[in-house]
Amino acid sequence: MCRTAFQRQRAYIFTHLHGVDHPIIPTHHWSEHTRIPTRVERIVPGAKAVSNDVHRHDFHELFFFAKGTGEHMIDLEQVTINVPCVHLVAPGQVHKLDRSADMQGLVVMFAQDAQLGQGNGARAELFAHAGRPSAFSLTEEQLDESSVLVRLMETELKRSSGPVNDVVEGILGILCIKCAHWAKAEGERGLPNTYPTDVVDRFMDLVECGFLNERQVGKYAAQLAITADHLNAQVKKRLDRTASSVIQGRLLLEAKRLLLHADLSIKEVGYALNMKDPAYFTRWFHRVEGDTPAAFRTRIRDKYKP
Repeated sequence: MCRTAFQRQRAYIFTHLHGVDHPIIPTHHWSEHTRIPTRVERIVPGAKAVSNDVHRHDFHELFFFAKGTGEHMIDLEQVTINVPCVHLVAPGQVHKLDRSADMQGLVVMFAQDAQLGQGNGARAELFAHAGRPSAFSLTEEQLDESSVLVRLMETELKRSSGPVNDVVEGILGILCIKCAHWAKAEGERGLPNTYPTDVVDRFMDLVECGFLNERQVGKYAAQLAITADHLNAQVKKRLDRTASSVIQGRLLLEAKRLLLHADLSIKEVGYALNMKDPAYFTRWFHRVEGDTPAAFRTRIRDKYKP
């Protein structure tokens, strides 16, 4: 699938969800009029603690936390901020950041079509699977290295002429390569050695933009020009899961996101997921989650909402 088509489908998923003409969960979009597909924001100390609203993005975010404390909810997991550290939020992931007044850090944001050169493989590793909270610790030396790279990006972004975008994306690629290396070295996430052309990565991309409409393994295999058996074998080898379970897992993640964050009835959640029969949605959810949608909603909201 071409990148433009991929982005159009992702935008549809984020903002419409089958007939709903407004975002169910607030979504921050990358402006099509932005000249540079990368930007940097600094987290600076303030007079009081900050609690952001629940939302998601259609772009990538790299958080570098240097000082302070807080909690970062990424999808359905509460991740404690233990500085210095990196948190990653992939396009489509739902998150909410609660941070102390003294927090300091950096946020690097970049669009899905940012060209990172040799860093593309590292980006694939870092943002491999939506739904798995991504965080890893840094040493003070690693934090200093990342800060130097981000400052170089900030310097370039202030320029009004020259090869700004090429330079910024080149530095961003190096930053992603560094982060992927640090994450692997820490050993907490078990990142696989992936490449942008890997069949499993391509399958995951196709599922990410097609799970609302297409749930047959054979259809995805056809798009990849391989057999369903071969696709299953590759997914099983890499992820120790079947291709079908990956599709069902992505659908379940979206159901959980909506049950926790969206002001929708159970029937409307099922409809948003293209399950028009409420009874079928309830049976499906109970089969894959082991609980009814209503019971899950009560339990998860009691856990995460004040």
